[in-house]
Amino acid sequence: MNIIKRELKTSLISIVVWSFVFFIFSFASIIKFDSLVKTGDEAFALLDHFPRVILALFNMVDVNLSTLPGYFTVVANYFLLMCASHGLFLGIRLFAKEEQDKTADFLLTKPRSRRQIFAYKFISGTLIILILQTVLFACNYISLQKHFPDARTMLYNYTLAFSALHLFSLAVGTFLINTAPRGKAESIGLGLILVTYFIPILANMSEDWYFVRDFFPFNMFLKEEMALPGNTPGVKLAVLLALTLICVIVGVLRFEKKDIFV
Repeated sequence: MNIIKRELKTSLISIVVWSFVFFIFSFASIIKFDSLVKTGDEAFALLDHFPRVILALFNMVDVNLSTLPGYFTVVANYFLLMCASHGLFLGIRLFAKEEQDKTADFLLTKPRSRRQIFAYKFISGTLIILILQTVLFACNYISLQKHFPDARTMLYNYTLAFSALHLFSLAVGTFLINTAPRGKAESIGLGLILVTYFIPILANMSEDWYFVRDFFPFNMFLKEEMALPGNTPGVKLAVLLALTLICVIVGVLRFEKKDIFV
């Protein structure tokens, strides 16, 4: 339990900063939507004249931005990117800092197994994610208040998507730090984020390859149907959770055997 308390304490500033980012982005995005709606159809008509390539860069292809479900797919894309980035590097940091701080010998001499250490650290990361997801849900709930009850289903479905991807990214981070060559986990993780984010953007630029976007985590949930009752993406969430479990299992097996530099 001391490990969990220590990790939560050292992550306090990060939690506050990310909470502030979620707060600002959540309220600013909905305020922007309300202002666009008030200006009438002129702004949306202007977007219709943009080339497909430009719209693809912002994940606006085939999206009706004049409706909240359509507009929120663009907002959700950035929330997913933020959750994935935070989760990935959180997972890496949790298992890398003892080596970086030259304190690994102190951690490993405690009367606990490596599997226990892994469990405590992963639980710490999960609690941090739970705190941030609670903050994100609260911010979105308050900012969307005037659009209830129509926006309630959309909010719940996207909250599940944000949480699942956040947790999956944490698992990927723990997987990379325990399997990748020493010092390479962060660069590999950054590469994964860039590849999985930009391939769907490139696919959006072509009608022939548009279907590819649905196989990548940043785009698989970006559907206007997320606002409709009964459209919770259960299969996609189950796939992400299964991949999360695989990453955790491989990560703990590698952590038990890896050489830790003290």
